[in-house]
Amino acid sequence: MKPKRRSLKQIGLFLLYTFSITWFCWLTIIIGNRYFNALWYGEPLFWIPNLIGGLGPAISSYIIYRQFKEDFAEESFVRFVFGKKLDRKVWLIFGLFSFWRLFMIWISFGIKNPISILSLVINLPLLILFGGLEELGWRGILQPKLEKVINYLPSVLIVGIIWSIWHLPLWFIKGTVQTSFPFGLYLFSVIIVSSSFTTLYKYTNNLFFCILSHAWFNGCIGLALYIGNNGALQLNLNWKVIIVFSFELIVSVILGIAYTRKKYLLFNTRK
Repeated sequence: MKPKRRSLKQIGLFLLYTFSITWFCWLTIIIGNRYFNALWYGEPLFWIPNLIGGLGPAISSYIIYRQFKEDFAEESFVRFVFGKKLDRKVWLIFGLFSFWRLFMIWISFGIKNPISILSLVINLPLLILFGGLEELGWRGILQPKLEKVINYLPSVLIVGIIWSIWHLPLWFIKGTVQTSFPFGLYLFSVIIVSSSFTTLYKYTNNLFFCILSHAWFNGCIGLALYIGNNGALQLNLNWKVIIVFSFELIVSVILGIAYTRKKYLLFNTRK
């Protein structure tokens, strides 16, 4: 099978597995809410299908890894997650990325209380479980496989769109963070962070840092949603938010293109 066709097959199977697992679980919650007065947001039983649904991309990434193991250079799934090398440069990139998130919510939303930041650190393991592990699928499988079929920028855009659509059932579950966003705005923000996480992955070659960064981002946005609005589930949009997110998009796209071109020139030089 030709490489592009093989990549397309892996993409198709990944999306089939991911959407089947996630949407089945989340639709179960919606049906429970609407017809059985059960599985309401925050109830103990709610978290079981919600968590399994959220782990859809991670579960699917493992299935794809096992199903097409010969296509992965890493000899184990653990190595696939943690990458091959952690030097100072990698830690510096990750540190700058994490600092930018704190700077972003400080500038955009005025969140600067040390206790709020401490709560973010304490809750990081939960944020990894409920969100961060998605990166095993989006950056681990979908993005790199899609880049073998189409160019870098269109692939980032498509991953962002797919990632947003994957979240769609959450707009029908009362109490979720997504209900505080218009879907169009959410789509735009996800495309931006899709570009950021992809660039981070390219420069670190480490999925675990993407997992941590995704969790960190969710925590930062959570602070802006709840603490920034005295507990109200809403996002206070202003001109600072637009500037900060636009800056992030521009920088991540420039860095992503620069890395891709460098790899392309290096590949052609070796031929």
